[in-house]
Amino acid sequence: MRTVAFDAAIFDFDETMIELEAQHTAASAALCREMGSDFAALPDSFRLASGSRILDEVCELREHFGWKRSIAELMAIRQRHFRDACAAAELRLLPCVADVVRLLRERGLRLAIASSAVGGEIDAILRRLGIRDAFELIVDGAQVTRAKPDPEAYLVAARRLGVPPERCIVFEDSHVGVLAAKRAGAYCVAVRNPHAHFAQDLSAADEVLESMCELTM
Repeated sequence: MRTVAFDAAIFDFDETMIELEAQHTAASAALCREMGSDFAALPDSFRLASGSRILDEVCELREHFGWKRSIAELMAIRQRHFRDACAAAELRLLPCVADVVRLLRERGLRLAIASSAVGGEIDAILRRLGIRDAFELIVDGAQVTRAKPDPEAYLVAARRLGVPPERCIVFEDSHVGVLAAKRAGAYCVAVRNPHAHFAQDLSAADEVLESMCELTM
């Protein structure tokens, strides 16, 4: 890691801090079933995509299947199924994530999350895992108008923290997330997700780790 000090750390959430792909897939599939549609019939490029906003996914499903219910109604159904899937699962942070969060806090960094997921669900999961108090804020997909690789989420998080982006270190797992962090002007540490359905090009990151356990302070 570079020797210049950081003032803040911004984390992507899904697949960077915690593995939730199974729960997200279950929620989208359940939404489709409830709407009388077949999630499995969708192309792999949609079902296995990484880094898109949940809101955008629901909008695309609505358009693809021609559903008539409002986006707000569909989001509520989808997130109900996501909460049910999470409640039935033994959720745990990915290796060394809790240690990294603790060490960064001990070093005086201010912490935030910038994710394409839904903020309320992120908040609930962080509380369930006992680390919500470590994060000053959560910027979710509903608080931005443009999804990653647009840098908006990271720019919003840095602005709300009151920290210049170049004084922020970002942790990401996806190609689009890395591009978003770098376009925002932040230092990006990419953490490879060994369970990713598609290989992610992380070459634009300043560092690439196989897990958080490799991070050196």
